[in-house]
Amino acid sequence: MADVENAVRTRLTEHEGTAALISTRAYYGALPPDTTLPASTVQQISAPRLSAMGDDVDQFEVRVTVKACAKTRAGAKALAEQHRAALQRYGGTVAETVLHDCFLVDEDATREADTKLWVFRQDYMVWASE
Repeated sequence: MADVENAVRTRLTEHEGTAALISTRAYYGALPPDTTLPASTVQQISAPRLSAMGDDVDQFEVRVTVKACAKTRAGAKALAEQHRAALQRYGGTVAETVLHDCFLVDEDATREADTKLWVFRQDYMVWASE
């Protein structure tokens, strides 16, 4: 089975602009305690499978949330811009997973009350195949 979440994480750490800001600090789900900032998180939200008239389609759509986390709003925004540069309309094979196309479908920014970190959240629809 294709691992889209891992492919997106790998794409971020290999993209020149993103890697310049976070190196390999892209984590699954949530930031570990005492993480050096800025950093990114990647989480798969859903992956509905399509079937057509008794035949399964090998392509599927995965919703992935990517968060840019930093101590300042400017830092989180700069990282989010690099996330977009790395992912928007990207297609290719990453970590043995074929990504056909990535679409940014929603984004927002907030300052988390508990951590005081600025977080820019972006939701992507990623088309992939097995």
